[in-house]
Amino acid sequence: MKFIAHRGKDKHSFYENTKEALLWCLKQDYIDGVELDIRMTKDKKFIISHNSSILYLGIDFYGIRNETLKTLQSLNLGTFDKPHFLNSLEEFLEAVDSDKIILLDVKEERSNMEEVMKELSKVLEKYTHLFISVCSFRYDIYQLKTSFPVGLLVSDFINKNKEYRPFTFLSVSRGAYPDITSPKKKMIWTVNRKEELKNISDDMLVITDKAYILVSK
Repeated sequence: MKFIAHRGKDKHSFYENTKEALLWCLKQDYIDGVELDIRMTKDKKFIISHNSSILYLGIDFYGIRNETLKTLQSLNLGTFDKPHFLNSLEEFLEAVDSDKIILLDVKEERSNMEEVMKELSKVLEKYTHLFISVCSFRYDIYQLKTSFPVGLLVSDFINKNKEYRPFTFLSVSRGAYPDITSPKKKMIWTVNRKEELKNISDDMLVITDKAYILVSK
């Protein structure tokens, strides 16, 4: 069983989905990889963020797809004592010195994914030395032109009864996992308690916020 740090979460004080958190996790012996969320900005760059928008200081609203990378990275989303700035995907990948799994979750609500996939494939071409996998809830992610594995996110309510043949792997929620009989390679999310591991096969990739708990004696 291998453990993937969900949004770079684990036993540290860094903000989730930040370069610092992700790199810290990649250095831990008990963590086998990291998962991070990416979105495309107005100027066709990729930023690490789970949410589609940012409410800054409770006043200003920034939609990621409507703002440039420079604008988004200028916002301190933390505090004066503990600042938090968004990282670009390339900032993180440039800093990776590891052969562990890097799982990119492509978040996108726009109707046409063609441009997103075109720009993402350009970025991925620069990092063929890394062990990257790409997944999304968007079914059309299978059209991404890349040599890296491409997978579909499956939950209780999304993509549960789709045709899985176009994908290399499935990233399945803990609730949906017992019902997915496809022979495709699977990952399971999000598992945070030891007792939840009982019905998961030993060869599974487990996405977790708390790998340090799952590996503890």
